[in-house]
Order: sequence, then structure tokens, then C-alpha cells
Amino acid sequence: MRVAILLAAGRSRRFGRANKLLVQSGGLRLIDRTLAIARAAPVARVVVVTGHDAPAVTRAARGVRTTIVHARDHEAGMGASLAAGLAVLRPREREVIVLLADMPGVPGGLAARLWRALRPGDAGVRPVWRGLPGHPVLLRLPLVQMPTGDAGPGRGARLRPVPGPRGCVQDVDTRGMLARAVTKRRPAR
Repeated sequence: MRVAILLAAGRSRRFGRANKLLVQSGGLRLIDRTLAIARAAPVARVVVVTGHDAPAVTRAARGVRTTIVHARDHEAGMGASLAAGLAVLRPREREVIVLLADMPGVPGGLAARLWRALRPGDAGVRPVWRGLPGHPVLLRLPLVQMPTGDAGPGRGARLRPVPGPRGCVQDVDTRGMLARAVTKRRPAR
């Protein structure tokens, strides 16, 4: 079975005092936009990994086919959050699409496109835009190497690159970036 893991554990340090995932822009919070992308993927469920501001992110992320898990060691970095998400997977859940909660410009159909690109023997697939590795990352389990510290998804695995859109490399770090991302794109439904 297929699962989406949405990493939503960061501190939003460059955004200012507010948790960027909970800031509204264009009538929706950033977490609402990225959850819509995750839920539009061809998956059985979405695992949302919280860390900083966990109670508020948990309230915002609740929904049908959604499992919330708290990464106790989220301060150690993305790898620690990913490991927390992977730890709650069921034995039959063998393919995972890993999305970042601060990337609202990822096209809704990109996850399905990555699954179509997956070939027998691939450890996973990653979109690449102009030579830059992007997200989401599709991983086939079990992983060759479990993530640790700030290692992102796919570190240590040979992921087959596929051409991706510009939105696969654009995250939101400031209020200005959020405003630009929202005016360019409406959320997947």
C-alpha cells in the first residue's frame, strides 16, 4: 500500500515569530495547502509528523485518512522527523511519498507522476528541476539506510531522478515567499 508522509515539524525560524504552517494567506493556512496536496496523492492515508508547536499543528492537520505522529527529537532535523513517520507505518505499507509542509507549489499530480515513473529495482524516484533535487520524494521500503539527524528523504539511497516542475524546489521561508506562492497557485482539491 501507498502512504504519504507530510513533514510538519520545523520551527519556522526564518519566518519570524509565527509558525508559518499556521499563517493564513489567501484564506487558507500553509498546512491546509500542503495537506490538500498530500491527500490528493494516490495513497491510502497521510501521516503528518509534528514537532514544534505540535498541539496547534495537530489540530490543523486532523482529518479523514490522516494519522498524526509527534517526532520527539524533531530538533535533530528532517531525518529524525522522517524516521518518526516511518516508524508508524504498517507492514503492508511499502511505498511512501514524502512531502514537506512548507512547499505549497508542488503540483497535485506530481505524486502520481512519480509513481508512474517508478521501475522495478528502483529504491525511489525524485523530481529534479534544473539540476536541483526536489520534493516530494518517492521511497520504496525498506530503506537502504534509515534517516538520521538532518538527512532528508532518500539520503543514502540511489533515487532515480525525473524532470520536475519549478514548484518541486520552492519552499516557503518568509511571509513574502508565502504571498508569492499563494498568488501563483491554488491548492489541489
